[in-house]
Amino acid sequence: MEYRILGGTNLKVSAIAVGTWQLSGPINLDGKADGFPVLGREQAIRLIHACEDLGINLIDAAEIYGAMGEGECRVGAALQDRRDRWFVSSKFGLRQGTQGERVINCRPETIRTSLEGSLQRLQTDYLDFYLYHSPPESTWMDAGKDVLETLKQEGKIRFYGISTDDDQLLEQLARRHAVEVVLFSQSLLTHNPKLMEVVQTYNLGGMVRGVFEAGLLSGKYFHQKQQVSRDDIRQSWWDSVATERYAVYETLIPEGFSMSAFALRYVLDFATTHTVVLGSKTISEYQNALRAFDLPPLDANTHQAVTQLRQTIQKQPLKRRVMNRLKRLLPMSNR
Repeated sequence: MEYRILGGTNLKVSAIAVGTWQLSGPINLDGKADGFPVLGREQAIRLIHACEDLGINLIDAAEIYGAMGEGECRVGAALQDRRDRWFVSSKFGLRQGTQGERVINCRPETIRTSLEGSLQRLQTDYLDFYLYHSPPESTWMDAGKDVLETLKQEGKIRFYGISTDDDQLLEQLARRHAVEVVLFSQSLLTHNPKLMEVVQTYNLGGMVRGVFEAGLLSGKYFHQKQQVSRDDIRQSWWDSVATERYAVYETLIPEGFSMSAFALRYVLDFATTHTVVLGSKTISEYQNALRAFDLPPLDANTHQAVTQLRQTIQKQPLKRRVMNRLKRLLPMSNR
């Protein structure tokens, strides 16, 4: 395992982190089931323990993961008697209501209540990182910062930030010194230089998600498309995407390495990538991810080739429609 300093937090975190949406059990939101394969509680706990054995020390959760916070409950159970070995991140502002509805609310007066709920479910006295899961209005930012600073002084959180791909929003928060850590999307297909510039300028902790673009860049479906059931929330868009189109990336993979290792290596090459949050369901996928550390940083020619491919693909309207549809369907994922 490789370890990196998470920006201005000065904490040394594993370059691979555990994302827990996929470990959190089924959830219905607004009458729609997510449809993903269900991973039982004990299996999720065993996976988290196995990840610790690989050297992973950062885990990311959220109050909306799993029905009524089940995801945080599973993380809390997994970290009993080993909390001091882990950095724990959770998110607020996006939750499941009492009638199964999606509730989007990160107003300052809700932050403390959300945190207390997360601490109880996670069976811990504090969080290392506490992130907005929905964008705060500009008029709330200063008051939100005051609440988060108070919670920090009380020892209930160590650092705070946001999960966002909006570079303008991130800069607004950074200028107010109201963000210390950011969870954002980056991959061979997704690249936001402006956001990355904000991360670097303000020495923010950079947590990256979406490296495999919901499986499009994993390599699994380049030559055989995944069959998705009608109950799966992805079915409406998955049928319309030509997964074989992304097989073009295979021409860039160094001999002896997998597509997943290459996709990870690309993202790890950036100074703004301090840790990559993976949403894997098996320990073998995490083991395969570690192969990325066997790859040296990609050379300038390869990075240029990736940029050219991205520009070509982004010109295709279907790809943009599919990815936008995906982000709307999966707002509870590692945003």
